[in-house]
Amino acid sequence: MVWSKSVNHKKVGDALRDAGQWKKAEEAYRRHLKTDPNDAGIWVQYGHVLREQGKLDQAEIAYESSTSIAPHEPDGWLQLGYTLKDSGKLAAALEALRQADLNGAHDQLEGLIADLSRTLKLKARPTTSTCRYLFSVQDVFAYLKAHSTLSGMQRVQAGLVLQFLRNASLDCGYVITDASSVLERGTLWQLSTEHLRSLLEYSLGDRVELVRLRRLLAIAEQNAHPITAGPGTTVALLGAFWGHGNSVEHFLPAKRAGARIALFVYDLIPVSHPEYCDPALVREFTAALHEWCLVCDYILTISEFTRVSVERFLSEQDLQQIPVASVPLAHTLPGPANLGKIWPKSLLGLKDREYVAYVSTIEGRKNHSYVVHAWRQLMAQGIDVPDLVFVGRMGWRVNGLMELLDGTNNLGGRVHVVHDLTDAELSAVYENSLFTVFTSMVEGWGLPVGESLLHGTPCVASSTSAIPEVGDDFVDYIDPLSVTDGVAVFERLLTDRSYLAERRRNIVENFKARDWDEVAATFLGHLQKMEQLPPREPDVPPLQEGHLFRPGDIANPDGLLGDHIALPNRLLVAEHFQRPEAFGAWMTGPSGEIRFKTDLSEGEAVNLYLKLRSGPALGTSAIKLSLGGRHPTNARPLGDHDLQRSSLVKVQGDAGPGGVCRLVLEIEGTEDAPSEDAVAFCVGLEALGYARPSNLTARTDILEAFSFIMGSYAPE
Repeated sequence: MVWSKSVNHKKVGDALRDAGQWKKAEEAYRRHLKTDPNDAGIWVQYGHVLREQGKLDQAEIAYESSTSIAPHEPDGWLQLGYTLKDSGKLAAALEALRQADLNGAHDQLEGLIADLSRTLKLKARPTTSTCRYLFSVQDVFAYLKAHSTLSGMQRVQAGLVLQFLRNASLDCGYVITDASSVLERGTLWQLSTEHLRSLLEYSLGDRVELVRLRRLLAIAEQNAHPITAGPGTTVALLGAFWGHGNSVEHFLPAKRAGARIALFVYDLIPVSHPEYCDPALVREFTAALHEWCLVCDYILTISEFTRVSVERFLSEQDLQQIPVASVPLAHTLPGPANLGKIWPKSLLGLKDREYVAYVSTIEGRKNHSYVVHAWRQLMAQGIDVPDLVFVGRMGWRVNGLMELLDGTNNLGGRVHVVHDLTDAELSAVYENSLFTVFTSMVEGWGLPVGESLLHGTPCVASSTSAIPEVGDDFVDYIDPLSVTDGVAVFERLLTDRSYLAERRRNIVENFKARDWDEVAATFLGHLQKMEQLPPREPDVPPLQEGHLFRPGDIANPDGLLGDHIALPNRLLVAEHFQRPEAFGAWMTGPSGEIRFKTDLSEGEAVNLYLKLRSGPALGTSAIKLSLGGRHPTNARPLGDHDLQRSSLVKVQGDAGPGGVCRLVLEIEGTEDAPSEDAVAFCVGLEALGYARPSNLTARTDILEAFSFIMGSYAPE
């Protein structure tokens, strides 16, 4: 066939596909996608004709491209799942098929997800890790599944991990948590170091193609093997401890088995400055921080400012003191040392013009509007200001900035907003900037300040929080609350070019950048020192007398108010229950327990009130409840009939040592699991509260709370 520009390659491909001419259809679709690479439907068709030729690896890439372009369309996920299954990549296939199911492909998946899950459970026999250190890079994987380039926190992890990987004598591994939900809770996936290195180096390279990036992610996940951790191992969470699959229930079994847990904390801004954060982040971060402070053995921070903030938080919240040490970050960019500089296409019009760059996520806390207001004042004073370049993705709390830019037509065309630059493009922006700005209200570190100095470019930055730790006396500091202060500093740099040149010369001649080798050595030095301390016994979460705990609030936290946000209530059901749903949480296995700390004295009487739900697997079995200290002595069996008849169950017992109460739930009889693979939903917890028999007010509060959620109650 002779190809020409006038040929509709898409229609030609469809016709050749229908005729079964797979090779020719492949060529037609390939030509169409070259001119229209965002056609998700044709990526699926392209995958089909590749599969028909037995090119499963290429088909997999095609379907991955479709899911990247149209993540909410089920067909790409469905076909990707089928292809991965045919290639023997069962864990990845299961995850893809679950995505297809979530997006509406229910009818095509009947029984297949359960079959795959059962097969994986039989195959996934974890080994016990013998590594001295296990570093969790979970949120790097979660982030790269949504973005093509790394952001601040993920760049820090990449810098550390690449340095660790160069240390051949370091006894360590790299893990992610289980997204496929086929492993026992607490089992982790350990990654191949070579696949992880390839992924990180590519993500920090000169050019990043989304399809290739997704492929490297998939290869790394598909070649991971399941492990558990125990005595002699320290598990260090390098990134977000409050989300992206890093939540406490994934690591608590390792802690119970004897492993140490180290947390790397970047800042406490959602706690200290919630006004700058999304409410959902504030809720999630605050709850997770309280949980981890009950569980982890030690905390490392990215600055002295954050170290002091953490120690203050532990004291103010009356939490057990945990060893805290700082690991100041590097000024250098992570990634290949020979990285080139490529001018971004999105800024071609500025290549030979003066501009000032602000590199940061665009959100309210970063205070971009400060710079715009300062520029307006400078213009009003008749100063010829350069263009402003804002490099970063949009975050939250930016309505004011967007309205300001819209109302001024981007300050008369002087403000340019770009994002998703590669490190090579970012280097070019830094190096060619007249100077940079970083007017953030509060920071745990301030990586863009160091990156600017690394490129020999002067920086104007806030004098608050950890930023002076980064910039020392090489930065011109301003008060982020006083635009007048900033105008004076900006005016001097713009009008006194000899001063600007002197600032640049001082940086070039005297600035000594901290590199990732130093950061990694400091990090490991703290881990080694803290290993000499005895392992910490996980603390028990507190539960206030007279208050009701509802696991369903965890699944739908929008209704949580005030102090309830800060309570680590998820720990009550983290070990022996499924992830909470709207109604509550199902217990896993034939037994479980809930432990909580009270203000009661050891041996003091307790009335515990519960709302339980019987599941289909309970059948003729009964649930036995025991409430006491470490060794409960009283028990009460309840069958399905009891749970259906009674809206509220009361169990009497006593507080144990330290005021800790321990509720043990045990199934007596045979579970009626519907299949070999199905979860045996026997007993679910809807609500729980306690009071001393003598505390009439607390007892009344609990019963009133139950009456609101059930309409009526009949305590037994």
